[in-house]
This record gives sequence, C-alpha cells and structure tokens, in this order.
Amino acid sequence: MRFVHRVQSWRRYRTMQRRLAELDRLDRRGEAPARGGRHRLGRWRPRRGEVVFVVSFVAIVAVLVFVRVSYPSVAIDSDRGQAARYPPLPVDAAADRILPPVTAPSRGEHAFGRITADGRPVTYDPCRPIHYVVNTTGLPDRGLELVRQAIGQISAATGLAFKDDGLSGESFVEDRQPLQERYGNQWAPVLIGWVDEVNFPLVSGDVAGIAGSIVVTPDGPGSERYVTGQVALDRDWFDEAVASPGGYAQARAVLIHELGHLVGLDHVTDPGELMAASNSGVTELGPGDRQGLAAVGAGLCWTDT
Repeated sequence: MRFVHRVQSWRRYRTMQRRLAELDRLDRRGEAPARGGRHRLGRWRPRRGEVVFVVSFVAIVAVLVFVRVSYPSVAIDSDRGQAARYPPLPVDAAADRILPPVTAPSRGEHAFGRITADGRPVTYDPCRPIHYVVNTTGLPDRGLELVRQAIGQISAATGLAFKDDGLSGESFVEDRQPLQERYGNQWAPVLIGWVDEVNFPLVSGDVAGIAGSIVVTPDGPGSERYVTGQVALDRDWFDEAVASPGGYAQARAVLIHELGHLVGLDHVTDPGELMAASNSGVTELGPGDRQGLAAVGAGLCWTDT
C-alpha cells in the first residue's frame, strides 16, 4: 500500500497549502486569527516546475533507485575445451546481421556493463535473434503489452532482433543456468517476469526490477558474448504503477531500463537519461541511451555459438 500512503501524504500537503494560503489572504485583509507571538509562518513555496515534479512523483508511483546486478560468467566459458558442452548453432542463425545497424545521431552519457580487453562492449550476437519467454505469474494488468512495447523500443534502438517464444513456467533464481532441459539443446531464452522479494530477494525495497545476461567466452578474453539472461520485475510495484494515473508510462520505462541492462548498458549519472541510476519521471530514451544502445547493437557476429 505504499502508493496509498503517498497519496494520503500528498493530500495532507495540499490541505496544508490551502490553509496557509487562506491565512495569507486573511492577513492581507487584517482578518487572520491571532497567532502565538508575532512570528509569521515561513514555508517553502515550490516553483511551478517543482510543483509538477511533486505531482508526477505521486502520479507515477515512486522515485526509483535502480540497482545493477552483475551475473558472473558460467562455468562453460572457461576455455575452448569446454565448447563441446555448447549447444549446436541455432537453426535461425544468419550469416549476417538480421536487422540493419542503428545510427544514433546525438551524443550523450552512456556506459557499458562489461568491456572486452580490447575495449569493445560485450554484446549479443546481431546475427541471432534474442529469444525470450515470459513467466506470467503475478502478471500485472497489460503486462504482456508492456513487454512487447518495451522490447520493440529496445529492438529499434539497437538493431537487435527479438523472438517471442511464448510463456514459460520457469522460476527466477539468482544462478540461472544457460542450458536447461526444459528448452532442449539450445541456449535458454531470456526469461522475463514478475517476482516478489520473498521468492526473489534481489528485488526488494525501492528496486523495481533487475536484469543481467550470461557471458560465454569460447576462445578466452576478447571472445565474450551474451547468450541469455533474465529480467525480474517487482510485481507489487508494477501492480501499483499500471493502476495509477500516468503510471503505465513509468512502468514501461522501468522495463526498458532493465532491458537496457540486459543488452549491455550500465548506469549513468545524467538524470535526463533513462539509464540513470535513479529515475524521478523520465519515461523516454535520452540521447546517451540511444547512443549506447546503438553501440551494443553493433557487436560482432559469431560462428561458434
């Protein structure tokens, strides 16, 4: 009920403002009731833009603090000798990238989650679609629509292709394995879904979601690439968000932020970017976000995974 408490606080604040305004009006007319001593009440008067910010704070549920979680490389990436444990090349692998590369005309702050020894960001393979599944446990209202819209924006900004593999009953675990019997002899698809802090403690408090990808390195340093990952979202936060005025846009922004982590972006300090470590109302990708997403979408095509 965090949202209800914030609404109640906002209403108390507005009531106080109205009463103080009435006192000022009566003061000017000489009709104000007597106050103790001669001290006049002092208070902060927010400027117009700041009033909008306060209203937006309530309307979009929360000022979020994002926490980046790094998933370690899995055991099979230790050396080439382990490559026999890799699944065969996917049937939808292409010789060239599936979608055209994206050019970001503007510049802004962006950061990468992981960098290779030669300075390249670690990325997904643009010659392979990124398969994903959704666990609908705790699915919020319009949850599947949120996923489709957020993935559409990330795909358009990166030039990476995504493939919807439907629904999955797979549960979220911190040490998710990239190869699982339930998905057959292939890399497990990216898992997207909603959790609570009891079942997945990494999502708790003001953290509305986390995301990360698993890295394999068939040929050692310099051959790193992402093969799968997961996006875990706080079900209580999303339930409150999509039910509140203006909250759907913020919920979509949180999901886009987490998908940004999935494909390789890290946090930045510029509050105008969606990949900022905290968010007080930004709902669209900023110039730095777009530049970073274009970069992680321009990775190498591999022939061995």
